[in-house]
Amino acid sequence: MSFYARKLLPAALAAGSMLLCQQAFAIAETVHPRDYIPAPAGVNLSVTYFDHRSGDDVYVDGDKVASNGDLEANAVIERLIHFTEIFGMPADPQIIIPVVDLDVGIQGQDSSGVGDIFFGSTFWPVADDKNKQWFGITPFLYVPTGEYDKDQAVNVGANRYSFVLQAGYVKALTDNLYLDVIGEVQWYGDNDDFLGNNTLAKDEAYRLSAMLSYDVSPAGYIWGRYAKQIGGEESLNGTTLADSKMDTDTASIGYTHWLNKSLQMQVEYTRDLSVDNGIAVDGATLRMVIPF
Repeated sequence: MSFYARKLLPAALAAGSMLLCQQAFAIAETVHPRDYIPAPAGVNLSVTYFDHRSGDDVYVDGDKVASNGDLEANAVIERLIHFTEIFGMPADPQIIIPVVDLDVGIQGQDSSGVGDIFFGSTFWPVADDKNKQWFGITPFLYVPTGEYDKDQAVNVGANRYSFVLQAGYVKALTDNLYLDVIGEVQWYGDNDDFLGNNTLAKDEAYRLSAMLSYDVSPAGYIWGRYAKQIGGEESLNGTTLADSKMDTDTASIGYTHWLNKSLQMQVEYTRDLSVDNGIAVDGATLRMVIPF
């Protein structure tokens, strides 16, 4: 490894490890095609995600500085949703509980257990079934319930509160083709026990996703997603951490199918197209939806 790579690697690993911790249990927060179409009031959903992510290439300022990151993240996430009406509009109060196993080989650290639980609800000021267009706004609150060890950088819990505000628009372009556009911003509290008693602060982060989905049968559709995430620069005890800002492009493809009225299955493959700082990952997700 070159001197340049050795000099920059610690910052990249710190940023990459924390970003992957967030990614590992933000899977359930990630919006999939047609998620912003509300179900009728009274419907309950159990949504379970089985996710695997891995990566080796470590990037600093867009340059690859190592290829032995040896990162692996596995998660099982349970999401419970209730569709109802609040303030005269459709809404879906929900809670998301992640269980995560995270291993960063190059750092020799791992963490497993329940991650940070988060909850929120979408509110739909526009739910126009006749013209097939929907617009919703979703606040999420992350609670620091996850497993956390202040003496290591790799943790499934972030040890801080954070708040996400998301907005989504869905429009049927034809009888079979749908467009989804989702924007969000996330604000972070401080972690006052980072690697001892240090204070880790994080700027807000932004994400924009665009998706197209196409019906291939009355029960199933194929889809693709492009997502751009930026921001989230970090500081330690008031000093900005170099190479901690996110600038990541990600692409996903998937297929969603109702096997019957009681079970929907979805498979997805996701890959980072470019990473400015951190570890580039790819992986697969299986999602199971059961109405009850």
